Amino acid sequence: MRLNQVGTKKPRKGSTRLIPVVGIDIGQKRDPTAIAVAEIEYRPITDLEPDRSEKESHYLARYLERLPLGTPYPEIARRLGEICQRVSVRCGRRPTVFVDATGVGKPIVDVLKASTREARLLSVYFTHGDRRTEHSDDGKVTLGKAYLVSRLQALLQCQRLHLPETGESRALAQELLDYEIRVDENANDRYGAFRVGTHDDLVTAIGLAVQKEPTISVYPGSVHYGL
Repeated sequence: MRLNQVGTKKPRKGSTRLIPVVGIDIGQKRDPTAIAVAEIEYRPITDLEPDRSEKESHYLARYLERLPLGTPYPEIARRLGEICQRVSVRCGRRPTVFVDATGVGKPIVDVLKASTREARLLSVYFTHGDRRTEHSDDGKVTLGKAYLVSRLQALLQCQRLHLPETGESRALAQELLDYEIRVDENANDRYGAFRVGTHDDLVTAIGLAVQKEPTISVYPGSVHYGL
């Protein structure tokens, strides 16, 4: 799914396209690397009373890509850099990149950072549970697997996550909606490595991209949205 195929639609009337964000699930020996690009767009809430005017965030998946199995880390970094550069030009601002560093560690993240000057890159480490925590001292995020699944399911069911109109995307969405989180007697979520189905790498990449709500800062005469 190429960027120019899913990224040419204009914003809806009354909406404001704001923030580009990228999620990357780095593959290892048995798993391919997956990259997802999304744009966060605020759209008017349509089912409010006539005298109320509010907006909510929507996540538009603009690009999905799987790299070939066994792609070397320098090539992954090069491809990510290309995508970030295109996204920056398209949106007029540099994207935030959330990279799954759980199984690869800081040295590989540093390789990616060196190739993504057009982006702000944050390392994400998966944990058990349903919490998301930002660590401002070292620029990393700890993300509960249950949190990621629940957030994706909520965004899909509320029609705030918009995937490309392809058969693979529809299958991906259905696998996610059918997924169940089970908890053992020790209150731990029981699924070990994050597995949804045949599209688990793309689900992880999309989940990384849409994990956070934008922050809103109000200044005299302007409003700023960021991550």
